[in-house]
Amino acid sequence: MLLGTRPSAELLDDDLGYVLGLGLVRVECGELQIANPIYREVIPRALTWAQQISIHQPTEWYVRPDGALDVPGLLAAWQVFWRKDGHLAAEGFGYREAGPHLMLMAFLQRVVNGGGRVEREYGLGRGALDLMIFWRAERYAIEVKIRRDTETEAEALDQVARYLDRAGLGEGWLVLFDLRKEVSWVDKLFVRDVEHAAKQIRIMGC
Repeated sequence: MLLGTRPSAELLDDDLGYVLGLGLVRVECGELQIANPIYREVIPRALTWAQQISIHQPTEWYVRPDGALDVPGLLAAWQVFWRKDGHLAAEGFGYREAGPHLMLMAFLQRVVNGGGRVEREYGLGRGALDLMIFWRAERYAIEVKIRRDTETEAEALDQVARYLDRAGLGEGWLVLFDLRKEVSWVDKLFVRDVEHAAKQIRIMGC
């Protein structure tokens, strides 16, 4: 669910029944969803707490003189962190494929907690996690995806543009994880600005 994908057919009935019984998730219109907005925040925070408190990224590093959040600088620092430490730490999660998403959330939460908040929307069936940073009166939209051979970059950009439309924003970010071992870090790490569907989107390769 953190990946924005539907639960695998391998999911055990007992496991599903357990979390349904606890009220952590619910079924609505035939789709499995996290039960309420509070749990949407609490569950990923609980999964990432240990990683979050171990990350040394003080908030003040990313606050501009006028008090605005330096989101480009924050995500550039994320790329450096991901290359150096984050990709290894992500392997320690029990939910291996969701590790990159959880690690990014821990990183952002560590910084943004000092003056704002991060909200999450799980795009079930879209293979995406939507994040929204709230800082003062500003909002910053980030869509997180894992690169898959079955999906083109244009399709990913379509999803980001629709997310920005729903949010009423003209610009946002796409964080795109490439987990293929045969691809070098030189090729994985990039920043590219594109205009797509009348939206300004910065793609951050990881």
